[in-house]
Amino acid sequence: MNKIARVFKKIVPTRQAGFKSPFRQSVEMLWLGTFYKLSPMEYRAFEFGKLGVTKKHIRSYLRVNDAEKKLRRTLNSRAWAPMLTNKLLFNSYFSQRQIPVAKLYGMFHPQFGSDIEGNPLRTREDLQRLINEKGIDQFVVKPLAGKTGVAVLVLELVEKTPEDFIFEDRAGEKYNLDRLVKHMSRPVQFTEQGFLLEARVVNHPDIARFNPSSVNTCRLVTFMNKAGELSIILSVLRIGVQGKNTDNWHTGGLAAAIDPATGVLGEGLIRPDFRSGGWHSAHPDNDVVFKGERIPDWDKIVALVFKAARMTPFIRTIGWDVAATLDGPVIIEANFSWGPMMCQACNGGLLTPELRQEFGEFGLRFPG
Repeated sequence: MNKIARVFKKIVPTRQAGFKSPFRQSVEMLWLGTFYKLSPMEYRAFEFGKLGVTKKHIRSYLRVNDAEKKLRRTLNSRAWAPMLTNKLLFNSYFSQRQIPVAKLYGMFHPQFGSDIEGNPLRTREDLQRLINEKGIDQFVVKPLAGKTGVAVLVLELVEKTPEDFIFEDRAGEKYNLDRLVKHMSRPVQFTEQGFLLEARVVNHPDIARFNPSSVNTCRLVTFMNKAGELSIILSVLRIGVQGKNTDNWHTGGLAAAIDPATGVLGEGLIRPDFRSGGWHSAHPDNDVVFKGERIPDWDKIVALVFKAARMTPFIRTIGWDVAATLDGPVIIEANFSWGPMMCQACNGGLLTPELRQEFGEFGLRFPG
């Protein structure tokens, strides 16, 4: 009964002009969930409740269920997954191969932590030594295997005494050394424990102006076909909201489609479960218009992710998060299990006839 109640709680029809009746939308969410494995959030994000939406249109979208159980299982080698899912391995591997990633200071862990020189990074004293030696006044703390921005802190030094440092995050929360150690020593909801300490990446001013409290990253999904040719199959700019450390769509951020050929931005979409959800051509916090703007160094960003994708040939589809900076693009992270919902909500259905044919060469078949 509790499971049924949770399902019904998620069935929230869109009450806007141009959409079917709330009752019709609710029935369709139940039917598509039962027989098509489509979640209510996918239904709402893809706006399947609009008048005139056809079955053919619905089937042009890759469902989360198919991405998890078909696409990635077929295209991506599980043996290579830690190269992307473990942020320490990711940073070490790609930096060694001259791919621009965030500068790494070390990994904090109460038992196994060490900085990049191999010195212990396990206690308050170790953390204080590292900050003093490196002269760190800004850095990012992130779980070793985290996702969706969980437990990420973007910190800036605001006060220093002989015994302590006081850092502040983008939400105005203050962290002294004891509070930082407590944050990085607590268990997190992922298999691997521990926290990375990385240098803060600063956005190009043309991107930072959309939302200065977060690094606003481009998500580019690459696909390597049977012949080894690479393409960008989905691309969006993720833009954070005021006071947030991250630009994640799951925390209320915007996602705006990027034309992969030109780097020009389309409208931005906020998830429908947030109060300001819906389409925007300007940021709702500051009215800065982003629609029609071009991502700086877009050609370099595409060339960079293609270069990196060739270094992981047994992972044929990857979601790359790249920051445009004044010094050129920097890869923040790469997603083995990239989610298809955000990117398709902005760009439309992924399953074009051309991609269906290329996926079919791997034995992949989707409802059509």
